[in-house]
Amino acid sequence: MIEDKKSRQLEQENERLKRENEELKKKLEETKKKYEDVQREFEEYKARHPETVGVKNGKPYILKSPTKSLNPKKPGAQPGHKPFFRKMPDTVDAIIKVPIEKCTRCCGRNLSEVQEIRERTAEDIPRCKPVVTRYLIERKYCRDCKCIVENEVPGVLPKARLGLRSMLLVTWLKIGLRLTEEAIPKVVYASFGLSISEREVVSILSQVANAFGPYYDQLLQDIRNAPARNMDETPWRVDGENAYLWAFITKGEALYVIASSRSHEVPLNVLGSRPNGVDIHDRFSAYETLARKTGNRPQQVCWAHILGDSKELEQFHGEEGALIHRTLKKTFEESMSYNHKGTVEDTERLFHKMKFRLERQYSSRICGKFVGNLLKYKDQLFVFVTNPHVDATNNAAERGLRHSVVARKISGGTRSKRGSEIYQTLISVVHTLRQRGQDLLSHGPNILLTSHG
Repeated sequence: MIEDKKSRQLEQENERLKRENEELKKKLEETKKKYEDVQREFEEYKARHPETVGVKNGKPYILKSPTKSLNPKKPGAQPGHKPFFRKMPDTVDAIIKVPIEKCTRCCGRNLSEVQEIRERTAEDIPRCKPVVTRYLIERKYCRDCKCIVENEVPGVLPKARLGLRSMLLVTWLKIGLRLTEEAIPKVVYASFGLSISEREVVSILSQVANAFGPYYDQLLQDIRNAPARNMDETPWRVDGENAYLWAFITKGEALYVIASSRSHEVPLNVLGSRPNGVDIHDRFSAYETLARKTGNRPQQVCWAHILGDSKELEQFHGEEGALIHRTLKKTFEESMSYNHKGTVEDTERLFHKMKFRLERQYSSRICGKFVGNLLKYKDQLFVFVTNPHVDATNNAAERGLRHSVVARKISGGTRSKRGSEIYQTLISVVHTLRQRGQDLLSHGPNILLTSHG
C-alpha cells in the first residue's frame, strides 16, 4: 500500500517535471528566436553604423578614408578637350596706345621703328560713387479732398533715405548671396562708396519686404491656381526655437512660409480648402492628410525617394531587397520613356506589371511592409506619365530649399516673428525671379510698379 502511494507520487512528480520541461523548452525556443531577431537587428545596425559611418537625417553616409589614386589625373583640361576662352566684347569704350621708348630687357634705347601693333582687350569696372538726388516736391491743396497732396517720388520707397536700387542691392546681398549684416556694409562701401550701418541693413530689408507684400500675396494665388506644385519642408530656427520652412514650387513661382508646425495645417492654410492642380511630395503624412481635407485631389509621390528607399533595402536585405530595387528602377525607367505623353491605360499597365513582380512572400518583414505600403499608392505613382505639368520627383522643392538650408547654417535662422515674415517674403521674390531667369536688381523695380507694392 505504501509502495503504491509512493509510486503514484513519483508518477505525478514525473508528469509535473515533464510539463515544466516542455514549458522551459518552449520558453527556450522563444528566447532563441528573440535572440536571433536581436542579433539580426544588431548586424544591420553595425552595417549602418561602423566606425567610418555617420547618420544624417536617419540615412547612413560613409566617411571614406583619404586614399591616393595610383594614376592621378593632371589638373586642368585633359588632352583632346576643346578649349574655352572668354568671349570678346562687342563694343570697345576706349582705345589706349601703349608706346615703348626703351628695351624692357636691357633698358637700352636703340630701338627700330614700330614693327607691328599687337592688340589686347581687357574689361574692367569703373570706380563708383553714390549719386545724390534732391527732389523738390510740389505740394498743393486739394479743394475737393480738403488736404495738401503731393506725388510719389520715383525710384524711392516711402520714408526711405536710400534709392530703390541701393535697397534692392542690399536685399540681394543678404537674401540672394547670404551675406551677413556685418559683411554687407563693407561690400557696399568698397564697391560703391556708399556708407550704411548694420542696423540700416535690417531696416532696409523690412522696408523692401513691405513693398513686396502685394507681390507675395499674388504669388500665393498663383501657387493655389497652378496646375502642379512641388512641396517640401526643412527645419528652421526662430529665436532659438524649432520651426519649419515650407516651400511651394511651380515652374514659374516659389513661395516660402515659416511656421512653428510641421502638420498639414500649414499647407492647408497656404493652399486653401479647394486648390487647383496636382501636389508633388515625398509621402510625408502631412501631405496625405492635406489631400484628404482638400477633396482628395491628384497626388504624385516622389520617385527619387522611392528609389532611395529601395536602394537601402538592396543594401541591407540581400536578394529580396535587390529584387525590389531592380523592379522599381526598371518600372521608373519605363514610365519616364513616355515623356509625359502616356495614357491612363499605360499607367494601369505599368502598375499591374510592377505589382506582379513585387507581390510575393518575403522572409524579411521590412521588405514585405515596404512593398505593401508602396502598392497603396496606386493612384499616386504615375500621374506624371499622362500630365506634362507634373514631375516624377520632388527635386524642384528640394533644390528650392537648399539655398535656405545654407542660409540657416550661416545665420542660425531668424530672430523674431517679424524677421521670419521678412525672410519668407524676400526669399519668395528672389527665388521666383530665379525660376524665371531674372534677377532682383533688373526686374525688382518693375515688379514694385506693377504690383502696387
